[in-house]
Amino acid sequence: MEDFMNAITTLKAAVALAMAVAAQGVLARDGTVIFNGSIVDAACVVATGSTNQTVELGRVSVNTLTAIGARSPGVSFSIKLTDCSVPTARRASVTFNAPRDPLNAGLMAVTGGAVGVGIQIYTEEGGQRVGVIPGNGSMAIPLRPGDSELQFYAAYVATRAQVEPGAANATAQFTVNYH
Repeated sequence: MEDFMNAITTLKAAVALAMAVAAQGVLARDGTVIFNGSIVDAACVVATGSTNQTVELGRVSVNTLTAIGARSPGVSFSIKLTDCSVPTARRASVTFNAPRDPLNAGLMAVTGGAVGVGIQIYTEEGGQRVGVIPGNGSMAIPLRPGDSELQFYAAYVATRAQVEPGAANATAQFTVNYH
């Protein structure tokens, strides 16, 4: 009888050991989580929806752009800022960086087939043109505590007397400068 009890105890120990070993599979490493971020000392934070956006300039007839400097209707877009600390900075300007048009360095060059046209960015405040030349930012726009919105417009501008049709796309990166 004692041998029988020892056998049951040994069997229980073996089962417990087997379950412990099997449970180790649950603790196996299945992946990695990477945490990225940064701590900044900025007057505002660019809102997530403003960091990467597409401005649709639409289909514009070559008949709208019949002379050098002729401009299509402007299309509005904005850069939203959140968590603005006005004591840190009272105003903000934006600098756009993009390849420049070969005939007018203040315009963004377009890709896609259209010839004789560039893209101009300007502010709603008086229509001040914002060039893509480094250091040529928008006029300083007052910030409000909390959230602020910097409003801009974009339009096609003819750089030749005769514009050739085609896709006219451009990409610009922007930097918000605090004053």
